[in-house]
Amino acid sequence: MMNKKMMFGLIDFLILVIVAFLLTKSIFALNLIIHIPEKYLEVVAGDRLNFELEIKYPENINRKDLRFTYQIKKGDQVITETKALKAIENQSSFIEYLPIPETVEVGTYTIVNKIQDYEKLNEEVSANFRVIKGKDDLVKYFYILLTVVGIVASLVVIQFFIILQIRKNQT
Repeated sequence: MMNKKMMFGLIDFLILVIVAFLLTKSIFALNLIIHIPEKYLEVVAGDRLNFELEIKYPENINRKDLRFTYQIKKGDQVITETKALKAIENQSSFIEYLPIPETVEVGTYTIVNKIQDYEKLNEEVSANFRVIKGKDDLVKYFYILLTVVGIVASLVVIQFFIILQIRKNQT
């Protein structure tokens, strides 16, 4: 038989477990990862930023609707924002993209993903990328090509006149 000390100790332990259970906040075992492939760590304004979003939500055993908010920010300023609603189970992976406005200046930006459900879930993850100059290079190559074509055309015309002059002198 149990003595009184062991009995009170067991009762104290059970009361402590019950109180701890009642006072514990709900905890979400959500693992959220945003990954930007190396190819898209530097993008040109006007292009789109491709990224992968990986969600591991082991406590979610049924399909659940989650609200996704994708933002591109420079500091605290929101440059662009898109919202989506997706149903996920305990693990999902999405490949998404956001268009980068053409008016965006060169610099470092942050993509922020906020995930919310219709209860208490409210998580956020972010990653950085750079916007670089790029379209000017295409214009430079066009002018170089145009210059080379002009020089070649000029040489052909000069050679044509030289051949005409030589034939004229031979007759």
